[in-house]
Amino acid sequence: MSHGSTKAVLTALGGNVLVTAAKFFGFFVSGSSALLAEAVHSLADTANQGLLYLGLRRSVRKADEEHHFGYGQERYFWNLVSAVTIFFLGCVYTVMHAVHEMSMDSQPELSWIPFMIIGVAFLAEGYSFQVAMSEFRLQAAEAEKSLRTYFTETRDPTTLAVLIEDSVAVLGLFVALIGMGLSAWTGSALFDGIAAICIGLLMGGLAVFLASMNRKYLLNRSDDEVNAIALDAWGRDSRVQEVQRINSIVLSPDDTLLMAEVELREEAIFADMSDAEVAQAIRFMHKLGVIRRSLEDEVSRAAPEARHIFIEFATPQDKPDKA
Repeated sequence: MSHGSTKAVLTALGGNVLVTAAKFFGFFVSGSSALLAEAVHSLADTANQGLLYLGLRRSVRKADEEHHFGYGQERYFWNLVSAVTIFFLGCVYTVMHAVHEMSMDSQPELSWIPFMIIGVAFLAEGYSFQVAMSEFRLQAAEAEKSLRTYFTETRDPTTLAVLIEDSVAVLGLFVALIGMGLSAWTGSALFDGIAAICIGLLMGGLAVFLASMNRKYLLNRSDDEVNAIALDAWGRDSRVQEVQRINSIVLSPDDTLLMAEVELREEAIFADMSDAEVAQAIRFMHKLGVIRRSLEDEVSRAAPEARHIFIEFATPQDKPDKA
């Protein structure tokens, strides 16, 4: 489990628990729709970071009989669950509440307390953003990529999710502050309600972004970087004639499944062989091809859903020594 991702998640989680309680207190004191929207936003952030941490913990479990390649994709699954449910529901609730309050022409009691709470929230969210940004910069540096490139190519959605959430949280606080300030100045609840709607829409936009980011990795996305590295390495290898097929699947941020079909040069195989040995080797390889196709056909006939079959033959040298 990535220490940097865990640190970013736990920092954001701890800060949001306190901020959520403060914002709900401010709402009960003032009745501000914008502050309620911010409270729901922080509650959604808190629940989301809890699910992010759950995904981090579950994704490091070892492979077993049921999951041969491990549980790495749990990280993407819980991120997707969080985005679709928590933030979307938060968006719907805050927008509906704001519209209702605007239709009732309710006037919030905007004393100094809600503004103080917004100020404290700025400090907490700003610190969480700084931690997430530091971890994101560190990950980008370790990957030897610019921040912009790493932002678009990262396979770890966790730190990026916290970074985006904290950015949206700070933006939401600005929106709430402006809406509450205008309502306090004009005496109209309209601006407070508009701010609440804007915050709800920010949550909806965040839900769409996070869902899209995690969806692609749950659809067995190819690892283009690993593919390119393999093609480059084999392209410079004098033993390789041609890479006929290369497939990869991102299983987790630090785990990729790579499958390839490589044609070797004859001289790489038959070097230092006599003509008789070459003829025997050709017959042997032909026999292996026949056996492989036969084994694939046996499975395909019995299980038509097995459409991608990869068989690797073991040699006596591959067998582990018995104690």
